[in-house]
Amino acid sequence: MTNQINEELVPIVYVNTWRKTMDIAPYGSFDIEASITDYVMRVQNAGALVLQIPRDLPERAAQLLAGADALVMIGGEDVDPSFYGQENRGSRSFTTAADAFDLALIREAKRRGIPLFAICRGHQLLNVAFGGTLIQDIAQEPVRHTPGPAAPGESPVSEHGVEISPDSRFIGQVFGTTVKTNSIHHQAIDRCADGFRVVARAADGIIEAIEPVDDDWLALSVQWHPEKMPEHQPLFDWFVARVRERLAAETA
Repeated sequence: MTNQINEELVPIVYVNTWRKTMDIAPYGSFDIEASITDYVMRVQNAGALVLQIPRDLPERAAQLLAGADALVMIGGEDVDPSFYGQENRGSRSFTTAADAFDLALIREAKRRGIPLFAICRGHQLLNVAFGGTLIQDIAQEPVRHTPGPAAPGESPVSEHGVEISPDSRFIGQVFGTTVKTNSIHHQAIDRCADGFRVVARAADGIIEAIEPVDDDWLALSVQWHPEKMPEHQPLFDWFVARVRERLAAETA
């Protein structure tokens, strides 16, 4: 399902969501299924249309993705360690049903060859979906990954440098061999899944990006939050541009 506006191909990018309970005075408490606006705006700024996918049953993943030109998996809670064969050894809040659905989306995207951009929790889920494992609670030193207290009115964010492998096929095209990233996570990839390779690390060895070995699948996967960094808009631009090229080739 692809829209064409002013003779230009406009990809339809699906973005997954998370569920939160919010108090909306004076009307009461409501469950909200949504994604943070930053994700939506970055993809829209890159020239795509965005549809948000509310949580559903894993067996409906194939039907839900039938109209997707690309998929973005966003950040959020920890991943239930049972999905990578471990007991809870430091994981905090997680929702097993949400994990099951999101894992099904990722596997279906791979099966269909749908381009994927996985961010933070999405990056970790991608690794778990194909047999990798996670560090359930990383240390904060020597590189701080979990942010400290924030100034009033500001979001708590740590920042550090990331080294990118010279043979990266994706993020290396955007940033070269080094990039400064934010860091808002306490879990990370431990064993990289078969079929993927590590293409970026922090100075303490934490895996910051992986890419599939398979040249036929565009899967951009990063540990940091590029949606919160205006200077990382080019990463979204690059991703959507590759999706548009894929669509153009299919319709030619």
